[in-house]
Amino acid sequence: MSTDTVDMFPLMGAQATVLAAGDTTGDAWEALQLDLAPGARSPRHTLGADKLFAVVGGTVTIEVGDETRTVSDGPVWIPAGVPHCYRNTSDAPARMLVVVTGRSQVEFLRGMSRLTADGPPDPAAVAAHTAAHGVAILPAGDGAGRSSTTRS
Repeated sequence: MSTDTVDMFPLMGAQATVLAAGDTTGDAWEALQLDLAPGARSPRHTLGADKLFAVVGGTVTIEVGDETRTVSDGPVWIPAGVPHCYRNTSDAPARMLVVVTGRSQVEFLRGMSRLTADGPPDPAAVAAHTAAHGVAILPAGDGAGRSSTTRS
């Protein structure tokens, strides 16, 4: 595959590469690669689809429900509706593969890239965009009361 055909876009401190979109999977699933710069993170959120994060390079801290996991190799399953987020708390880049059931994650993330391209986005625009894609952004937690596990 030549680089001019690779579908990539910036995403809040990360670079997203589309590996499979709904139009190529019969709307069954979508997959992306996320290359996370140090400090890159997602907001705590829920979505109406199942998601799998697979850390394939570096170390990523992933919150799923009330549990915080530090993962340097392997998968983390997130059922639909469960609050979750990720962040690269290390000083080195990290890489995750993300697989989501159904269709709309790629479209959602591409829209978030556009909304955040010039700095903090308009809250009303984010609210409308997330609602249109079945995503709910949640207040950030401080980690208090969450269990912590490390996987490597």
